[in-house]
Amino acid sequence: MSSAGKEPTPDRGEISPEEREAFRQRSDAIGRQLGKAKARRAPVKRSANDRVRGEAFAKAFRFGAELLVGVGIGGFIGWALDGQLNTRPWLLVLFVILGFAAGMSNLIRAAREEQRKQQASQLATPSVPDDEDEDDR
Repeated sequence: MSSAGKEPTPDRGEISPEEREAFRQRSDAIGRQLGKAKARRAPVKRSANDRVRGEAFAKAFRFGAELLVGVGIGGFIGWALDGQLNTRPWLLVLFVILGFAAGMSNLIRAAREEQRKQQASQLATPSVPDDEDEDDR
């Protein structure tokens, strides 16, 4: 098939100036729409309560991860040793239990550390007099 009588087409991967201009106009229109949508969207205001809730969630996730990692590593070590020493499933069971104990140990240590931080911040906060103290005056 010859291209005689047809409009010349640009080479593969190239676009004509008209197509380029149409693409630029569509891109500008999308940019304007996006700008309008961002302007309408109110900024999210984070309260102190949201921050505290997020920190508590992060701590809970950390504590859970401490426990799971201990069990996972213990299980992997037991599985690997069982394969090498052909003692299935005894070393796996033993090391899962040891991994659980190590995970609990890490969990308790991390919880104590967080408790110390909380106590220090509570001691640094000035106390507020009770309403009963004001009535005695």
